[in-house]
Amino acid sequence: MPVTNLPFIQEMMIQYGMTTYLALGLVGNMCNCIVFIQPINRHKSTSVFFLSLSIIGILHLIWSVSPLIYSLDHIDFVTQSVFYCKMKMYGSHVLGQCLRSIIVLACIDRFIVTRANVRIRALNSVQTAVKLVFITCASWFIIAVHIPILVDISVGICGMSGLYKLIYPFYQLMVCTILPPIVMIIFGTLTIHSFYQRNLALRRTQRKDRYLMRMVMAEVIVNILTSTPYSIDLIYGVATYNIVDKSAQRLEIESFMNFITQFFAYFIGVTPFYLFMLISKPFRKEFIRILIKCRNKYILRQNRIAP
Repeated sequence: MPVTNLPFIQEMMIQYGMTTYLALGLVGNMCNCIVFIQPINRHKSTSVFFLSLSIIGILHLIWSVSPLIYSLDHIDFVTQSVFYCKMKMYGSHVLGQCLRSIIVLACIDRFIVTRANVRIRALNSVQTAVKLVFITCASWFIIAVHIPILVDISVGICGMSGLYKLIYPFYQLMVCTILPPIVMIIFGTLTIHSFYQRNLALRRTQRKDRYLMRMVMAEVIVNILTSTPYSIDLIYGVATYNIVDKSAQRLEIESFMNFITQFFAYFIGVTPFYLFMLISKPFRKEFIRILIKCRNKYILRQNRIAP
């Protein structure tokens, strides 16, 4: 029997909170896909990264969040099937890392655009962006292969155990919380510095690039805010690993905090569309134009059917 209300609160957060932002995430990412496949955006490398971010965001939400909602009223296969346990954690980690890596690539892409060197700017192309996305995602499937090998079901819980439970948090800290933000911040800072070093006339012709840069930097901030708490929770788990006489109340609190950090970590796949709508005027205009175009087509079709 639970000794606190935290398990009940967690269940409510899954039932209502995760259901809500699963729906918001799927709708938002689909809208992103519609915007970034428009002819006006197809020739931009950044659009390739944002389109990839949206597609992988959809996959990440379906793969990671849907099973949590399903398990509320059905059997939790994560704790029943070792194979599914391994694949669930493997897929969630790989897709999450693909999202972070694509944001890093978008930061580098924005930096390349601002360079005066023609040879460096030549790297900024749709073909290069597509190749980088495929190579990056394929690399993470290889890098993270240790997860399905070492993850198992122990005491009815799908997760790490033994020495791997002590090593994994440092791996997670490095690949999620330290390296990606450092690279993002470095190239983001260099991009801003390089952008404002260029002459005023050129800057006026690059207003859309400025908005794209804002969109990338917004994603950088979200990535840092969402990935840091989960890594801190994992390190806390390492620090308290040898404490064996934890009370039932403490165990429930720790379990709830772990859930909360994962709850926020999933936001990386939910927020892009809403951030872009908030901070990018060209993105808003393009999305509204698409809505008006769809409405006009619908009205025209209804008028044709009416006679």
